[in-house]
Amino acid sequence: MLNINSITFKLVCLVLLLGGLSGCAARYPLGIPEEQWVLLTPQQQLDARSQQATLDQASQARREAEARAREAEAIKQAAELEQRRRDAGYGERVQCILESAEGYIRGRWQPVHPLAMDLVSGYPVELTLSDTRSRYQQDVYAGFDGQVVRLCRSPRALHGSATNECVEMAATRQQLQRGVSHHLEQERFLRGSLYCDLVPQAPPGRRLIIR
Repeated sequence: MLNINSITFKLVCLVLLLGGLSGCAARYPLGIPEEQWVLLTPQQQLDARSQQATLDQASQARREAEARAREAEAIKQAAELEQRRRDAGYGERVQCILESAEGYIRGRWQPVHPLAMDLVSGYPVELTLSDTRSRYQQDVYAGFDGQVVRLCRSPRALHGSATNECVEMAATRQQLQRGVSHHLEQERFLRGSLYCDLVPQAPPGRRLIIR
């Protein structure tokens, strides 16, 4: 008797096998199709491999140069931010901490570690939320304009008017001087308690050290 289930099973296995083989098909230098590659002479194949090696080296050198440029820019920006913090007038710099918080990471709410922020008016910073099991992370962007502290999903949202991508706390200078706490919550982004206060200003001629 013909076993339909057995035949179907074998056909499925054959399709999967052929699909796997096609996914592992050889790739030839310069993207040359196999049917053209086999028609090339050994010398032509050698030349193609040599050209591909040259292109690969140039691509690697370009990636390394771009990485060095990004690193140099990051160092420059960090130095500028540190200088701006030292030069900030009273009311232009706040320190905040996000506690008892959850981030919407990988499609679900995850408890996250407390997040400390040292913000200067007009200088947004990139921060990282880490879940309490240190398995997942999510970048967030924070900014301060003198009255409002904002945490957003992206730099674009930080400078825009989208309310569904950010959480924020608005406070007067007097409130920030005393220290102010506020519960933040935005669907599918972030929720928790944010506390902020102004960084005191050093006496004239002396440098303020924040520990």
